[in-house]
Amino acid sequence: MRTRAERARRRPESAGGAARAGAHEVRYGPALRTGARNAGTVILAIVLLHGVSACSVIPTGGKSVVAVDNERKGSPLGDPYARVIAMSPKADWSPEEVVTGFRAAMASLDDSGFQVARKYLTGDFAAKWNPHSGVTVYRQGEYEKFAPLREEDRQAQVTLKGTKTAIIDQDGRYRPSGGPLNQPFTLAKGPGGEWRISAAPDGLLLSEADVARGYLPVDLYFLDSQWKGLVVDQVRVPIDPGANFAKTTVERLLRGPSSSLKDAVRTAFTGTELIDVTIENNRVVVDLTGRVDPDLIDPMSAQLAATLAALTKGGWGFEVKVNGEPYYPDSPLRIDAQEQSSFDPWTTPDAVYPFYLTDGALRLLDKENVGRPVPGRAGQKGGGLTRPAISGQPVQQVAALSGNGRSVSVAPLAAGGEWRVWATGVSLAPPAWDRYHTLWTVDRPNDHTSVITRHDGDNKHQYRVAAPDLETLHVKSLKVARDGVHVAVVVKDGLGEQVQVGTVIGEREGTRITNLQTVVNADGNRTIRDIAWKDGKTLYALTEKSELLEASVTAEPKSLPFDSRIESITALDGTLLAGAKDEQGGRQVLFWNSAKWEALIKNEIGTTDFTENGPSSPAFPLG
Repeated sequence: MRTRAERARRRPESAGGAARAGAHEVRYGPALRTGARNAGTVILAIVLLHGVSACSVIPTGGKSVVAVDNERKGSPLGDPYARVIAMSPKADWSPEEVVTGFRAAMASLDDSGFQVARKYLTGDFAAKWNPHSGVTVYRQGEYEKFAPLREEDRQAQVTLKGTKTAIIDQDGRYRPSGGPLNQPFTLAKGPGGEWRISAAPDGLLLSEADVARGYLPVDLYFLDSQWKGLVVDQVRVPIDPGANFAKTTVERLLRGPSSSLKDAVRTAFTGTELIDVTIENNRVVVDLTGRVDPDLIDPMSAQLAATLAALTKGGWGFEVKVNGEPYYPDSPLRIDAQEQSSFDPWTTPDAVYPFYLTDGALRLLDKENVGRPVPGRAGQKGGGLTRPAISGQPVQQVAALSGNGRSVSVAPLAAGGEWRVWATGVSLAPPAWDRYHTLWTVDRPNDHTSVITRHDGDNKHQYRVAAPDLETLHVKSLKVARDGVHVAVVVKDGLGEQVQVGTVIGEREGTRITNLQTVVNADGNRTIRDIAWKDGKTLYALTEKSELLEASVTAEPKSLPFDSRIESITALDGTLLAGAKDEQGGRQVLFWNSAKWEALIKNEIGTTDFTENGPSSPAFPLG
């Protein structure tokens, strides 16, 4: 690795603004109880905060006016957010009002210890209730109606009904989760006639609005097992009113990855803790308690830049200090705004051109949208290629199905490069490469068995991949993301075909696939025709029902505009390409320009018409 000290000395001061400051000064208005006594009663006050500016709820004529300072004041780390201030319960509240107040108290950012929320519980239950066991997210909450309470009743039950939309794990992992919500609350009447909750599930129950207001979606970046690349970990972080968003985010980064990536990634932040994140000399300054190993300075810098890029909106430089002092005795440790790009070019790929097939020959598209044959046997016509997969640099190879799907052949993209059979089987899925120049193959001996194998760069060694959740299914397709850690599979079982995303852990004979999560559910007879990774967190799925879906582990799939001629897809960051075939059998590669699909590749006479034996099967490296 390059020496960070040398790079720091020659790196000029970058232009940019100041870091986003957090809400360090707060003025509270009086907490208001509004509305009639019913299931919809809102027992809270909302204060909108922005950076260091203070806002308050001001009572005027029985109503409330929220004063908000919306000026950014040059601070990119403190977007406005709404603060919920919870009230303590009153002695004369009904069971429904007590549950409503408890729900509001669970959403309060100021009460991090949930002391106000516990006031809604009986003494025994307050000692048992664990608010830190996860979050259930719901929408359209309303109370189930029961017979009116009598004066002599000592117990009551209130059930919140609605639609469950997601789960947030203890480590912040957000997972969409549908189904009905039936959340019971049992209440007991105290000696003074006040109602308190005596039984309820552990964890927090928050509406979608509560989560949008109180949790920050953050992409944390960690390092792959070989310290070569960055791996994204999508989490939700509770907003801390006493800290700016950058500090909250870096604190979460230093705590390590979520459970889905725990054994698959590494971090450069070992033996150090965060003191603060501030603004100094137009840079975001991260102050740590100690230095990391010298060999980890570049990886640490890449982790910080990638993680804070979204918060700082790009273009902001960073600096790392230790106990308020420069990182090095004789110079500061300054980090470029795009440090992650120099450390791992796949995070923001630039000038990567796609490959495609024409008349059985592999071609590389140039910047003029004209293709040229690749060197070696793969660039010659009549090669019989189908579903090509292209490896990354520096030694580039193409792999493709051959022998009617019973073998996978590989050819170097170099002069004199010849085809060699790397794998044979009963029924092989299309091959896929990862960033470590290893090839992945899947054989299906029967409809209920899949054998996944990893081949090293020259195929001298092959390793069986342990994947207990996949070995008894029909794996139709497998694609490893460009981070080398996330993997997507199309599987077929008794419910139909679905897309799952999991994690690659280990190397060589220790490789295994775990933490599989469905991102595109089976839907009757729907067939998944193709999948393609956009980046390390999002992938596209093409179906035979004229659907093109964008999916991730943190959101429900959404449909993209579709062209009925599309047969296959490939993607790289913001670029989405499709192989298409028209009604006359002509072929062309289409490009999604954010508004419509356009023909991409020019032929010999400079047009982009669909033609017989025209361009097909586009493929980006590691796509």
